Amino acid sequence: MYYVLIREGSKGGKAFTAGKGGKGSASNAKPAMSDAELKLQLDMSPNSILLTNCEAAEMLQKIQGHMAILSEDPKIKIPESFDKAFQYAKEGNHFTSAKLVKEILEPLKDYGVNDGEICMIANIGPETIEEVYALIPSLKATRSINEGKIAEALTALANIKASK
Repeated sequence: MYYVLIREGSKGGKAFTAGKGGKGSASNAKPAMSDAELKLQLDMSPNSILLTNCEAAEMLQKIQGHMAILSEDPKIKIPESFDKAFQYAKEGNHFTSAKLVKEILEPLKDYGVNDGEICMIANIGPETIEEVYALIPSLKATRSINEGKIAEALTALANIKASK
């Protein structure tokens, strides 16, 4: 599970909406897309990005910090589901810093790993390379080029895991 962030408005707009996404990807990192990947790409707005649980948790934490001010503005309506989404994102967050997770996982794109798969790695928090390929079978197609880099990323992620 990952979050999809949709930027609303014109360039530089500040309005955002977030929603849960399903399995799959919206990236063209691989030349041939599966039916699930193609369907997700068609379902996603072109001005949207995928968020990991840790990114969503940090973003929702900032919003919660401004909740008192936001609730005074009649133009802004915080959905009832905000607290549930925030709790879900916090519970699904395995790491101490979304920025570090992104720095560790982003280079995997150069090795055939797409945005959806990167989100799944961050959200699942696998400990071994075998877990990665068992839980994200789409990565098996490019295993020969991505296995070493994914293993390196898992080692780096282990160093920033949050204690639960």
